[in-house]
Amino acid sequence: MTKKSPSKNEQMKELEAAVDKKLDEMIAHQELEAPSLSPRQDMLRTVERLVSNNRNLDYGEPVQNMARTAEMLAAYLGKRTGRELEATDVAAFGIILKLGRLAENPTHSDSWMDVAGYASIGFECVEKEKSGS
Repeated sequence: MTKKSPSKNEQMKELEAAVDKKLDEMIAHQELEAPSLSPRQDMLRTVERLVSNNRNLDYGEPVQNMARTAEMLAAYLGKRTGRELEATDVAAFGIILKLGRLAENPTHSDSWMDVAGYASIGFECVEKEKSGS
């Protein structure tokens, strides 16, 4: 029986883990000094790692994904404008964003969970509107 080759996503995760482990070892053995970062710098470095690594494997090329999502939003809005939007529309936008990502990678379970989360928020908005609270 032949062993299945790891996907690009799995390969990227293995590589990231190996690099993180090596950096941690170098810092622990004082071969590399841990940089002192402000909270803002630390957040930006985290974001850089997120958008630079396997994000495209999960969601596709960003410009293509955003263009697809824009088309989906335009279809959802129809002729309505921003002044006519309500809280439920914002929840729907979150769902549409995740659907655009799922179009690229339908196996990404986190996006499915996010769709459910946005749906529950939209439902709560409707229920509160009905009850007047």
